[in-house]
Amino acid sequence: MLINPSRTRILVTLLLTAGIFFAGSLSVITVGDIMMGSDYPSKNLPPNQGRDLFKNVNSTLMDADLTLGNLEGTLLTGGVCTKKVQKGRCYAFRTPPDWAENLLNAGFDFMNLANNHMNDFGAGGIKGTQNALSDVGLTYGGAYSKVGQFEINGNKIAIVSFSTSPNTNSVFEIPKAQRIVAAQAKLNDIIIVSFHAGGEGLKFLHTRDTFEYFMGWPRGNVVKFSRAVVDSGADFVWGHGPHIPRAMEIYNDRLIAYSLGNFCTWGFNLGDERGYAPILKVVLDSTGVFQHGKIISGIQRTYKYLALDSLHRAAKLVKELSVQDFPDSAPIISDQGMIYPRIKE
Repeated sequence: MLINPSRTRILVTLLLTAGIFFAGSLSVITVGDIMMGSDYPSKNLPPNQGRDLFKNVNSTLMDADLTLGNLEGTLLTGGVCTKKVQKGRCYAFRTPPDWAENLLNAGFDFMNLANNHMNDFGAGGIKGTQNALSDVGLTYGGAYSKVGQFEINGNKIAIVSFSTSPNTNSVFEIPKAQRIVAAQAKLNDIIIVSFHAGGEGLKFLHTRDTFEYFMGWPRGNVVKFSRAVVDSGADFVWGHGPHIPRAMEIYNDRLIAYSLGNFCTWGFNLGDERGYAPILKVVLDSTGVFQHGKIISGIQRTYKYLALDSLHRAAKLVKELSVQDFPDSAPIISDQGMIYPRIKE
């Protein structure tokens, strides 16, 4: 068979160009809230020590350079609860500390602790959770403003966490948040900002550029916050807290995911959009610019294991919300969850 030299040169050029384009790129998977079951105030834990919670999504979670989750509650034995638990209004979560191994085996590299359940058992609960994660070799951040640090594919990566709760960086103090992010941007190649904020539940499906409250508690202006940290050097903003998926937008070539909802929250009523569990995979170039991504739709139902959703309900919901809430800056999202930057005119 004769080989056309011109075609060969073109093919080699394309391959070399692709190699340069993807050199130093970083793939990141992020998910929403994780609460593997609680033994407080009464026992509400899955069977088999929770080892099967992620069995249907393990291979998906492992398909990235870096996989991040938001851990709600504490990994602790005993301790004193700091809350007055009231069903439907106030919860406290305590999971056996050796269940940290379930997170490691599922493919997670990092756990965010900056959320409204980090303090459920006070300083002892925070320390117990940190110790449990350290014992299995899982990196964590968020508590007491700790920054997660990684070096992958020649990139120095920092994960900076914010929330509405004590003992963390605050989403309310936006100028201070910008200074924190800018300082990390000077030291690292790629900055990922995690925030736990925004109103909770079905009434807050839509994302607005306004300050939100839930049950009288301040929950921040997530749009103002997210855009401000991008302006200060954040390359990818990963939101969670509202317990439902919310919109995405591209701002200054950076992807903002305003909420990834619940991911694995055992024992709760998950019969509606609160059971949608998007797994967001993004690819960033070496400067942090968003290249492409995918929403892999997971689904939870009450007292059933997390599974992949062939109907792509999480992806379709995020697509719809993104177009409605950010008509001028929403990424292009297919019904199957593929995400692309908008074509610049």
